[in-house]
Amino acid sequence: MVEVRKLFICFVFITFQVILVLTTPAEAQDLDRLRELVDAGAMPRAALEKAQTEIADRNDELILRRTLFGSVHVEDLSEPQSDEMLAAARRRVDRMQQRLDRLQTLVEQGIAASADLRPIQLEKEEREITLRLAENRAKVFRELLELARAEQSMEAPADVQGPLPAWEKFEGSGSFNSLEFRRIEQAFAKQFGKNMPISANGDTALHRSLGYDHHGRVDVALAPDTPEGAWLRQFLEKEQVPYFLFRTAIPGSATAPHIHIGPPSLRLRVAD
Repeated sequence: MVEVRKLFICFVFITFQVILVLTTPAEAQDLDRLRELVDAGAMPRAALEKAQTEIADRNDELILRRTLFGSVHVEDLSEPQSDEMLAAARRRVDRMQQRLDRLQTLVEQGIAASADLRPIQLEKEEREITLRLAENRAKVFRELLELARAEQSMEAPADVQGPLPAWEKFEGSGSFNSLEFRRIEQAFAKQFGKNMPISANGDTALHRSLGYDHHGRVDVALAPDTPEGAWLRQFLEKEQVPYFLFRTAIPGSATAPHIHIGPPSLRLRVAD
């Protein structure tokens, strides 16, 4: 009996130490150590699988903290980061669903109490909310990406969609600065009692990924022929601020209507 008690205490101590170690940065080495214990029969294989799942879940949580809940603006995400964010949110929901399914089986077998299901169900619901947030952020990112791609088509002839062209260009003075931008924002807020819907202010990772320098340019998520869009165009023309407007999809890139304030984005130089 004494020997059994010693073995049990040793098992608990090893398990506790492994869990502690798995919370440190050297997780790969710790997994190897745990794998050796499992292979030696000192730990159940379920302990290794649980540790691997917990690490994967923590890594996905870190991805979401950075890409969904962090300080990174949506326009500063890259396509891989947006995809990574969405995949991480989905994996976390899937893991909780698998855990719920396993526990449900135990409940049906009379091994676990039905009350044990509730905390898992609540956790799954929270993760589903996070997934919806990630899906919405990814949707906004795709829309911004399409807007940025549309700006690459400005040099092509404007396709006519009904009586109006798909895009138009106003040269103005040819320049645009931050003081003018603040004046435009203030005038818009005074006119409509709300902030101007900015989709990209200055350079963004999104524009850089497409080969464009968006410094000193602003994209406004307004359809140009709505009352707000028409007012903004008139104000920009009065102030001689250059702009481009996009009414509809540009051939080769699906996009939403918007107004680009400032001169065209500059093409980035690519090193030979």
